[in-house]
Amino acid sequence: MRLRSLTQLAFRNLVTRRVSFPDGVVALVGQNASGKSNLLAAAYLGCNGTLASGTLADMVAFGNEEAYVAVEVEHAAGVSQVEVGFAAGRKVVKLDSQVARAADVSRHVAAVLITPEDSELVHGSPSSRRAFLDALISKVSARYAALVREYGRVLEQRNALLRLSPRDATLPDWTARLAAVGTEVDALRERLVARLCPLAADVYREVSGDEAPFAVRLARNWEGGDLAAALAATRAAELARGATVVGPHRDDLALTLGGMELRSYGSRGEARTAALALRVAEYRLLTERHGEPPVLLVDDFSAELDADRRAYLLSLTAATPQAIVTGTEPPPHHDALFRVSGGELALIDAVGASSAVAPSVREVPS
Repeated sequence: MRLRSLTQLAFRNLVTRRVSFPDGVVALVGQNASGKSNLLAAAYLGCNGTLASGTLADMVAFGNEEAYVAVEVEHAAGVSQVEVGFAAGRKVVKLDSQVARAADVSRHVAAVLITPEDSELVHGSPSSRRAFLDALISKVSARYAALVREYGRVLEQRNALLRLSPRDATLPDWTARLAAVGTEVDALRERLVARLCPLAADVYREVSGDEAPFAVRLARNWEGGDLAAALAATRAAELARGATVVGPHRDDLALTLGGMELRSYGSRGEARTAALALRVAEYRLLTERHGEPPVLLVDDFSAELDADRRAYLLSLTAATPQAIVTGTEPPPHHDALFRVSGGELALIDAVGASSAVAPSVREVPS
């Protein structure tokens, strides 16, 4: 896949309205806070219909009430246009001018974002690992995306009853539905992790040369595999806390190296390698899903990476049809170079001259 163009209006500090991207390694160079990461966030939002992290309200530029991002992505079946208009508490996604969901977008296009913050996948909270897992599975399974939404709605209603009206006659019905949907969510997670683990293990070994096996496992917070039985067994705890205490909403990913849990015993270098392995495994999984590589976005390619990890990441960008890479300095190899300053982009040509990036913009649809 290739990101052909990105159009934005009122997205964070970005000023340039429209920019076109060529094939190969596209380098975005500028000082910190110049807008490089914001541009990748806008590209990710356009390619996936959802943010990689953060909230949409925080993406709206100061002094504005709404924002807009549109991308054109070329893929094996043609060219898809994705538009995302959003404001606080509101988002409208369109795929080729038709209102759509992020799951609809993921059938046609996808992007993977690699950032220095990915180390939180190892040392961060279980919620960050669940978010990674849910986002990835939603890109390969529209069914999963719908199940996760339903599970969240049922969980919210059930928790409200446990907290406010635990003797309500409808509580058993909500419990049964939670168990049914949660069991499906769990089965799809287990299937995805079984595919992800060998991919991530291969990448870890390629990057580090370490023969100690890196493994990814779904860590449930209930015994056995019967969620309905687990809900029944924790009834007293639920009543005491006023909340559902077992289920997929409390699961985690166990990341181990040589059988040792990386979150507790891994070094910083091992954690960075594990995080990189997870992202590259995501990239490979989506390549299998679409039959072609997704758009690759790499933020601050040299941050917190030693020479070996940096070399691996750069070899990955060089081997993909298109990679958009940011840094304070350009990577050793690049096919196009943009200078980013104060949210504005300028294309630097081979002889060092610069030219303004396309100034035209599509207005936010009413």
